[in-house]
Amino acid sequence: MDGDRSLSLIVDADQWLRCAHDNTALLDGGGVTLTWLEHSERALECAKSTAPPADPECTRADRSGGLAFDRWCRAYVSRPERGRVDVTTWPAGELATSPCPGGLRHPTGLVIDRRQRLYIVEAGAGVVTVVDLVAQRLLRKVDLCGRPADVAADCGRALVLLRDPARLVWIDGRRGPLSGPSLTAPCGYGRLLAHRVAPGPLVLWRRPGGEYAVIARADGTVVFETPGATDIAMNMSGLLVIAQRPGEPFRRYQQRGGGWVELEPVAAVGYDGGAIAFAPDGRVTFTASDGIRWTGLPTAKHVTDGSVVTYRLDSGQYRTIWGRAFLDACIPPNTSVKLHFLTSDDDDEILDPIEATGPDRGGRAVPEPEVTPPMPSQLRLSDAHGPFGLYRRPTGRERPWAQIPADDPFETYEAGLNAPPGRYLWLRVSLHGTARVSPKVRAIRVERPGHHLMKVLPKSWSRRDDAASFMHRFLSPAEGMLHQLDQKSELRAILLDPNATPKETLAWLASFAGLVLDRRWPEDARRQLVAEAYTLFRWRGTKESLQRILEIYLGRTPVIVEDWQLRGLGGTVLGTTPEGLAAPNIGGALRAAGTLGRFTIGGRKPDENSYHLSAHRFTVLVPSVLSAERRAVVQHILDVHRPAHTMGSICELGIGMRVGTQIRIAITTFVGPPSGFAPAIVGRANIGDDGVVGVPAVGSRLGEGIAGSVRVG
Repeated sequence: MDGDRSLSLIVDADQWLRCAHDNTALLDGGGVTLTWLEHSERALECAKSTAPPADPECTRADRSGGLAFDRWCRAYVSRPERGRVDVTTWPAGELATSPCPGGLRHPTGLVIDRRQRLYIVEAGAGVVTVVDLVAQRLLRKVDLCGRPADVAADCGRALVLLRDPARLVWIDGRRGPLSGPSLTAPCGYGRLLAHRVAPGPLVLWRRPGGEYAVIARADGTVVFETPGATDIAMNMSGLLVIAQRPGEPFRRYQQRGGGWVELEPVAAVGYDGGAIAFAPDGRVTFTASDGIRWTGLPTAKHVTDGSVVTYRLDSGQYRTIWGRAFLDACIPPNTSVKLHFLTSDDDDEILDPIEATGPDRGGRAVPEPEVTPPMPSQLRLSDAHGPFGLYRRPTGRERPWAQIPADDPFETYEAGLNAPPGRYLWLRVSLHGTARVSPKVRAIRVERPGHHLMKVLPKSWSRRDDAASFMHRFLSPAEGMLHQLDQKSELRAILLDPNATPKETLAWLASFAGLVLDRRWPEDARRQLVAEAYTLFRWRGTKESLQRILEIYLGRTPVIVEDWQLRGLGGTVLGTTPEGLAAPNIGGALRAAGTLGRFTIGGRKPDENSYHLSAHRFTVLVPSVLSAERRAVVQHILDVHRPAHTMGSICELGIGMRVGTQIRIAITTFVGPPSGFAPAIVGRANIGDDGVVGVPAVGSRLGEGIAGSVRVG
């Protein structure tokens, strides 16, 4: 902080893991909350009371269905008992045309790769059916010489899980099968059958009767023991969802480094035990007897009381009077967080330390546990000072000029340390909540030492320890406010730093350069504009300055083409006569050019003054598609920052190379589809829409092509 005081911190997950936890769970990224029960009885009762009538076929212990989504937001659901795959629109749920109307032998697992190919596991036939959804045709049926159980998309390919014998194979459209990672069954759990697979790979193993299940890596290392698990799914961010028996909530785990942090379970009302998948919008969906549903709110039933005891915090100086404690916490109504303090100057070994137990959920191995500072004495901890309540700071963070983001649910709370002087400090954080709501504490910061106002006051006020302690606590709030003002004064240079100044003062800083900020700009772009304002204004009115301002706002580099640069180029017009219309400019139209015939060099009529046609005119080529608001902002930038005697226009290149609009090779055209384009399907695509004819494949290169080896599309 400053020269006379510093902070002791408990902020990251590694520090929280070294504390002693009682009925608490670790938050994703660090912090604690009250733990929850294994299953919420209230959620189970709610699920049973609101679930639709169950299909008799859906009440079996192992239904083993499949669920997948394509890029057109259509959901594919396998019906093993009917031998078909149904297709419905998402999220409307209307039944669409099925690519596999029937004739499949017990279809189970489904997955769609990035090239929109559907893989169907036919467990009854021992094959995997591959369907091209773009061409709507059957590509192949892959005989795997075994009994396939499930399939998952991993690295753009299909990873197929075989049950007997248990192994993994790769299939990539017409290529494969290829041997995948070696698969080993977990040891010590009796006979297990491979049931489901997720990217990683992670394999769900179940006993033949389905009464017990474990999730393990390919080498057999057990990750989770999940009795009653029916399906697993993982997205690209490392969120693992485990579906349990119908009527039970879904469990969730977030992968962090080499461990997993458990998140609160979510409701899955109506789940029929079939399959789960991540929808295109990121929601977790599942099959139900009446179609497809998605998960609801967290259903965890929390314990009402828990605590965390920190390891020893060292101030580095004996007889330290500790200052204030700051907590970044989220404390909903009817919940509370209280603190207990314990100090000591004793360097001797603690004979009866409490055990550093890990959190009930989210715990993992602590690296180098021997370097963890000592825990407090079990006998002395019962005599800790407290409990003390927290005060929510109306000014936000205690750090100078630091602001709480608008989307951050954690606020900063403050508490004074009412404890005797001592070099060492232990904290006990007590959390109280309800069965539905729990407080969360993300970080703790403690001042060391506290304020020094007692040194400038008469000694008679602090001769007795109890009087000195009272005066120190009494003056602490006022001194804290003064100390924060001093810090802001010392660091007032931050206000002049565009990258560090608070968002509220950014417009004030921009006014120094006579710049009025547009609130439609992203905050990062506004900061960068202020940082470069003086340099840009020094070159104001030039092509480079205007291009840089547009680049800051758009996040990508535009191209500015001045019309005089096109005077010597052949126009994109076939057939204009010397007396005909002029060649179109960038963004022009073919129909304005005349009849077919020969070229007109330069695209202008004889005796016409080219100065009047191209001077002081320019076009901004934007390599993207602009929304109405972004286009208005770009137009505003041109109006404000272009030279007053010029005229500018905007040409969006994100729509691709269109016949009749922008089609100047190497100036306004790019070869290859952008990310927004999708394969065009016969009967579903219109001329002028964003689509690519054919499926991308390896073709030929200029100078390297061989006759007979070029593939169109």
